[in-house]
Amino acid sequence: MVTNRKAVGWCLLAVGCLAAGGAIGVLFPRAVLAAVGAGFAGYVFCGRCAMARWRVDERVFEIRPRIEDHRRRPPSPPAIALATGVVLAALALPLTAQQTIFNVPSADVLEPGKVYAEVDELFRPTSPRFSSTTVRGVVGVLPRVEAGINFGGLVSPGPAVPTAQVAVKLQPVRAGDFAVSAGGYGLFGLRGGTDSGPAGMGYGFVSYRIPTVRTRIEVGAWYASAGFVHPVDRPLGSSSGGALATFEQPVAAVPGLTVAADWWSGENAIGYLTPGVVYTAGSWTAYAAYSIKNGDSSGNAGLLELGYSF
Repeated sequence: MVTNRKAVGWCLLAVGCLAAGGAIGVLFPRAVLAAVGAGFAGYVFCGRCAMARWRVDERVFEIRPRIEDHRRRPPSPPAIALATGVVLAALALPLTAQQTIFNVPSADVLEPGKVYAEVDELFRPTSPRFSSTTVRGVVGVLPRVEAGINFGGLVSPGPAVPTAQVAVKLQPVRAGDFAVSAGGYGLFGLRGGTDSGPAGMGYGFVSYRIPTVRTRIEVGAWYASAGFVHPVDRPLGSSSGGALATFEQPVAAVPGLTVAADWWSGENAIGYLTPGVVYTAGSWTAYAAYSIKNGDSSGNAGLLELGYSF
């Protein structure tokens, strides 16, 4: 119980860091970049401390059988598969280092010189519990071209598996409410682990916003090299591909509110349907969604994101 109280304390401190960074940025516009960056960093650090303390009791029980069982029986294959799948899902779902709906790239592209920063929290409070924190940033580099980087792998349970992902998105065709977009990612393990890169992925999609109701729909395809999405129906190290789709509907009665959903196909680390809501107020954008894993409900999880545009 004491451990859980400490975890709650760290959670409150994490939220406080995020709020303080935003408040300081509003009060002192010249220091907004430093204030928001410090707030994000504090949120990540305190959130990681909260996750570690919340799960310390389970870590004790994980260690005790090793001491008491001199036969050192290995975990059963189903247990290994479940643990591996959960960790891979936590690592890969907040995937894109660029503007997204929730996980799938959006048809929006930053103007040159504009910057967008975001922190993502993927979590499952019920068994099998897991959580993952990702921090990412995007910058407009050329007309209709943006590039970004994200840092992930702050997962629980288990040790952190830090990764870096670089991304680029371009929009070669834009005619009114119709657009054609394409992009790619490069995934790298910061500790050199073979399970976290290097690997790559490319995608392309068309998008259209219906003028009368402002509904925007995207439909496209993706292809990933070995080690990027870990398909469950193929041997380890296989490449994979599939479809993507998104839906966005602004709510006219509530300015700034959008009902949205996105989807990566396939039973793999990114294969999720994620419905939720997006709310924009000034430079801030908040996201709340629930990710439903394709074919495996043990990977279902809540998703919260907070972004700031500079």
